Amino acid sequence: MEQHADETQDRVRQRAYELWEQHGSREGHETEFWHQAERELRGEASRSDTSRGVSANSPSARSGSGSDGPGKV
Repeated sequence: MEQHADETQDRVRQRAYELWEQHGSREGHETEFWHQAERELRGEASRSDTSRGVSANSPSARSGSGSDGPGKV
């Protein structure tokens, strides 16, 4: 499991570096690019879950943050 975490962190690091380069290698924005890379990679994971048949509306996918739509309790 630790190897998976290392691989994930390596992917985030690589994507953050790509974003940093694309934006002119500006200093002082490393955290911004890191978080953007994490969001992008989480989005990829979500799309792959959906392609495996895991619905975004399944009980295990709900965040409990009220994102199930208005009027739902």
